[in-house]
Amino acid sequence: MDVLTQPVLVLNATYVPVAIRTVKDAVVLLILRKAELIKDEKSLFIRSEKLKLYTPRIILLTDYYKVPKRKHKLSRENIFLRDDHECVYCRRKLPSSKLTLDHVIPKSRWEEIPREKKPKDYHTWENLVTACRDCNSKKGNKLLQELKWEVPENRSTNKRRFPQFSVSTQLVEKFGWADYIRS
Repeated sequence: MDVLTQPVLVLNATYVPVAIRTVKDAVVLLILRKAELIKDEKSLFIRSEKLKLYTPRIILLTDYYKVPKRKHKLSRENIFLRDDHECVYCRRKLPSSKLTLDHVIPKSRWEEIPREKKPKDYHTWENLVTACRDCNSKKGNKLLQELKWEVPENRSTNKRRFPQFSVSTQLVEKFGWADYIRS
């Protein structure tokens, strides 16, 4: 991989990750003094006729940039991300391949539930949760109260934190970003 195309973690002035840019973009921001170097890699450097720079890995923008609110597409992987790859019923963390989506109110029971006690629609963020295969099989088309199950209070479906910025574990480890990326 060309050094200039390698990734650099960009933090806003409050040290919140806001982007991943290329080494080339990071060098431009550093030269223009729009960013400060937080971490570099001494084993790789960029050289020009008048300049020698170590490869930046993390830069800090000198001005504050607000992290924009993101509209997240309703998808299987985004539900897993929102729920932190954890079954909401048994609380086991599992890889995506071992997880399923569960409709809290099953389609076959949708009409039984009074309007004020259910989300506007069946296939929504509020009605979808991450479940392991075992729990999803046990639940079947039953309602949570029939099983005496609950979505734990701190895991309420409409109050979960959705990560604003997610990065693969491989990138975090390879480029030394662990102190700035929350897992």
